[in-house]
Amino acid sequence: MVDAAVAGAPPARAKAAARARARKNLLEHLTDSPLFKFFIFMCIVVNALMLGYDANFGPENAYRAQIEQWNQIFLYIFTVELVLEFLAAGPRRWAGSGWNWFDFVIVAISWGSAAPGVTALRAFRVIRVFRLVSNVPQMQRVVEALVRAMPGVFATMSILVIVFYIGAIMATTFFGQEFPERFGDLQRSALVLFQLTLFDDWGNIVSEVGRVYPWAWAFFLAFTVLSAFAVLNLFIGVIVDAVQEARSAELSQEVKEIERDVSEIEEDVEDIAEAQEDAAAVQKRILDEVRTLRAEISAMRGAAPPPQG
Repeated sequence: MVDAAVAGAPPARAKAAARARARKNLLEHLTDSPLFKFFIFMCIVVNALMLGYDANFGPENAYRAQIEQWNQIFLYIFTVELVLEFLAAGPRRWAGSGWNWFDFVIVAISWGSAAPGVTALRAFRVIRVFRLVSNVPQMQRVVEALVRAMPGVFATMSILVIVFYIGAIMATTFFGQEFPERFGDLQRSALVLFQLTLFDDWGNIVSEVGRVYPWAWAFFLAFTVLSAFAVLNLFIGVIVDAVQEARSAELSQEVKEIERDVSEIEEDVEDIAEAQEDAAAVQKRILDEVRTLRAEISAMRGAAPPPQG
């Protein structure tokens, strides 16, 4: 019997591990369910509308007390959501997601703005609206694309600054003497060139300068094509490429999550198989003990003296 109890210990540990995984999977299914996400999404939207109403009508609006109560309720809801997601994902997996830290910072700031007597922090409550970004996958991809595009955006901006600097020097040199109010120095020339890049009063400026310098249209046209059509379109190309990279990274993450789920299922199957093997070993030992006891009983019956007549 002692051997059977010892043999039954591994299945008990396997069952405990399986129950722990089941609880974790239950929380994960809860936090990943569309209904749960829609509920959190609607809470964010309603809270944002309440904050806008409160800011628009001021502290004297008739629903100020109710809005304050609901703001606190929404803060509790967001905190519970954060805790559930932490328990569902586990510390290591939770900490590996930048969006989880984003939600944590926003909820922490919200708790700070909810502190009584600190009226200066009340404006920071509106930061909760940023949680729409972390709850809508399409917005997440756009933000991730912008972050990934930052090196390319900085490089493109550097090229644009160089183009404007060269153009401002040339415009000041060409037109500064006759049009000092527009091209008297580098600052004015750069501002006018930026105005031309946006096609703001483009025709009037070119016509005005062209009366004195008939060839000025060629300079302005070349600069506008280079800055507005060539360099600025690089921003679009960089961001589009970053969006595609973000989508590829998201697909890779989904594949990793599927592989992780498959690994957990394989571990569960292995635990079940080990438990079955242990149960079979326990059953075999019990049967062996029963056979041994039967043999001993038969031997004892054979050795017993015959009854006296």
